Amino acid sequence: MAERSLGFYIALQSTGILEIAFDPGKSANESLSIVAVNTDAGFMPGWLTGFGDKIYSISRTGYLNGEDSSGGVFAFRREPLSTSPPSGAGLVLFDQTSSNGKGGVHCEVSPDGKILAAANITASTVSIYPLSEEGSIGTPTFVFDYNQSDPGQNEAHPHQAAFDPSGQFLIVPLRTMDRVDFYFVQSPQKVHRVHCIHIPAPAGARHVTFNPISPSKAYMYLISEKDNSIRVFVLNYSARGPQGLTVELKQTLSAMGKDLAPTPAEHKDLAAEIAVSNDGRFVYASNRNLTRTDDDILTIYSVDADPTHEECHLTYLGSESTRGKHPRMFALSNDEENKWVAIAHQFTQDIVVFERNRKTGLLGEVRGRISVKVAAPHQKTRDEVTFVETREGPHSREEFKIGRTEGPMCILWK
Repeated sequence: MAERSLGFYIALQSTGILEIAFDPGKSANESLSIVAVNTDAGFMPGWLTGFGDKIYSISRTGYLNGEDSSGGVFAFRREPLSTSPPSGAGLVLFDQTSSNGKGGVHCEVSPDGKILAAANITASTVSIYPLSEEGSIGTPTFVFDYNQSDPGQNEAHPHQAAFDPSGQFLIVPLRTMDRVDFYFVQSPQKVHRVHCIHIPAPAGARHVTFNPISPSKAYMYLISEKDNSIRVFVLNYSARGPQGLTVELKQTLSAMGKDLAPTPAEHKDLAAEIAVSNDGRFVYASNRNLTRTDDDILTIYSVDADPTHEECHLTYLGSESTRGKHPRMFALSNDEENKWVAIAHQFTQDIVVFERNRKTGLLGEVRGRISVKVAAPHQKTRDEVTFVETREGPHSREEFKIGRTEGPMCILWK
C-alpha cells in the first residue's frame, strides 16, 4: 500500500465517510479539505476502526434496506483516489453484514486481525465476527444479548467493545448497568465473559483506553458520562488466561477539571472520549454541553507511572476550549509524536485541529477548521431525537437544534 498523505476519515451520520486532507503548511481556514465522500457505510455511520489497509465502520440502524432496525458493519479497502469508483472515492466497500442489533455505536479489530467486535447500544448486544485473511467479515460466532443474559436489565447499553493490549480480553463498558465486562477471547469460536467491574451508580460507563507499561501490566482509563469521571485501573497479567488477570481501581477523578466532585446524572454535562499519548505521558478527555463554562473543553492530565504513586496516577494539567459544541469524539494523530489533535463537534458540525506540544502535553494553536455540513442523502426517520442547547450563552438555542441523524461521530487518522 502506498504511503498515506496526512489527513483523516470522518464518520458523518447524515452522509457517510468523509476523507479529509490536512496541509499544516496552509492557514487554519484553508488547511483542511474534503477530498472524497463515501455513501456506502449505511444509515447513520457512527464509528470507524482501521487495520492495515482496511477500514471497518458500523452504522446505527436501517441495515440493509433502510427498514430493518439493526445497524450494519462494513469493510473497506483504502485505495488511491484516482483508481477508485466515483461513488467510493478513496474507500472501496468489499463486504458488509448486519451488526445484529439496533444502535451500532462501536467496532474494533483484535490485535491479531482475526476478530471484529461490534457494540449495539440500543439493542444491548455485542457481536463477534471472524475475519478472513483478506479482511472479509464472516458469520457472527457470538451475539451476546444482555436482554437475555441479564434478566431485568433490559437497558444495559454497551457503548464500546475494545480489546486490551494483550489481545486476550474484550472490554465492554455498559453505560446503564454501571458495569464493565471482560470477555476472554481465545478465538472467534471461544469467547466468554470471565470478569466484571461494578461502578458506583449512576456513573454511565462509556469508553476505555489503555496505557501499557509492560507485557505484564497496563493502566486502563474509564471515562463515564453521567458522573463525568475518569477511573484509573491497573491490569496485571501474571499468566495468560483469565486466572492470570487482576483488575484494581487506583484512582477516581473528575473529567472536567481540578478537584471537582462527580456530578449528578442530570445529562447536562456529558464526558465523551478519552485518549492517551503514544509516549504514555498524557491523557486527554473531551467534555460536552458544559453548564459551568461557555465552552466545551478538552481536559489534559499528566501520567505518573511510578507504581508507588498509583493513587495519584493522573494529575490535572489544564483544559482547552475545543472551539465548538459537543465534542463527541477526538483523536490524536498516529505519528510517533501525536503532533495533531482533531476534534469532532456533533452540534456545530465541524472539525477543529490543534497542534500538540509533545513536551508539555498542552494544546497549541488551531491549525485547521472545516465545516462538514454536507448535503445528506438520507431521510430522517421517525426515531429521530432532537437535541437542543438549553443553556444561555454566546449561541442561540436554535443554532444547536440538531437531529441524531446529523453531525460527525468519529475520527480516524490515516
